[in-house]
Amino acid sequence: MDVKQLQDLFRATDDGDANKLRNYLHPELILTMIGVEGVDGPLDLPGYLQFLDSSIAYRKERGERTEHVPTKVKIQGDLIAIRGYLRIISPGEPDAYLPFLDIQKLRDGKIAEYNIAFDI
Repeated sequence: MDVKQLQDLFRATDDGDANKLRNYLHPELILTMIGVEGVDGPLDLPGYLQFLDSSIAYRKERGERTEHVPTKVKIQGDLIAIRGYLRIISPGEPDAYLPFLDIQKLRDGKIAEYNIAFDI
């Protein structure tokens, strides 16, 4: 995986495009999110896609949307670390930026382990 593919992954995440996400996420994905309300344990691929759908629907209902803004990327073999901001765009409000750190481990060229920490 390279930086361009990671940008495509984040765009697909922001759009909630499950078909594109499957190109980057391993079918046996285990995803852990720290600092996300309502997520108390690891998610598998179907659970993550369902979470993403719900999150995007909630934001859309409020007239909001999100964009991932990665600022630093380190790729070393099958490990990837990404630091950045989740930009939250709300009508009539200044944009909010929530810091995140992603640690990903690849298997067969796809993300099999995905750890996300928000507001660090």
